[in-house]
Amino acid sequence: MSVKVISHRGANKVAPQNTLPAFEKSLEIGVDGFETDVHITADGHPIICHNYEINKTSNGKGIISKMTLEQIKQYDFGSYFGKDFEGVKAPTLEEFLTLCENAEIEILNIELKPSKENDMTVVKKTIDMVKDFCLFDKLIISSFSSKMLVEAKKYDRNCRTAYLYSPDKRETYSMWYRAAEFGKEIGVSALHPHKCFVNKAYVKKAHDLGIKVNVWTPDKDSDFKRLIKCGVDGLITDCPEIAKECIKKYAE
Repeated sequence: MSVKVISHRGANKVAPQNTLPAFEKSLEIGVDGFETDVHITADGHPIICHNYEINKTSNGKGIISKMTLEQIKQYDFGSYFGKDFEGVKAPTLEEFLTLCENAEIEILNIELKPSKENDMTVVKKTIDMVKDFCLFDKLIISSFSSKMLVEAKKYDRNCRTAYLYSPDKRETYSMWYRAAEFGKEIGVSALHPHKCFVNKAYVKKAHDLGIKVNVWTPDKDSDFKRLIKCGVDGLITDCPEIAKECIKKYAE
């Protein structure tokens, strides 16, 4: 089995997260795929950013869903990381996909962020734009919101989806042991659990149901070794170079 390396928000240890330079650095490393996050601006544009607000990764402040694309593009999303990235902007989904169009990647993992208004517009706009770039066969829509995953399957039954869950969410602990069964119920292609939930039995149960397991965010040699030995399918990581080295060492 070939374990896939998926860069988490790009190569965010060497470039500002979720920016084009971070994804370009990932390609230089030779990753198998990208993981990124999409929101919808107030004027309806899909844009790449992890948080609901731009405060932490730019020199501006504001909630993405309350700002226009023009407003967001005024701000610098690179300087917080270092002077070499001064002036870098948050990319739109279109700009990101333009980079992906000619990239040698197998996986395009887009995490969708549900708005507080529970607007599902982001689902349709993301899928449609990915199709426009002829990248649909690489797409995996992931979300902490099962409603968004169900919506994606309703919109296109061939859309691959992945259920994300985190140790920060109390309800996760009450159902993690039946995550594979729940994933099967809502039609996911993969589970994207935090590394703390994963063991051999977990992976086997998912695989027995035809569901892949892509884990976030292992970054240490010991994590990679354990997860590779558990039989996971993908490593969603901030340290793709180390992940690639560990796969060479530990994959059978």
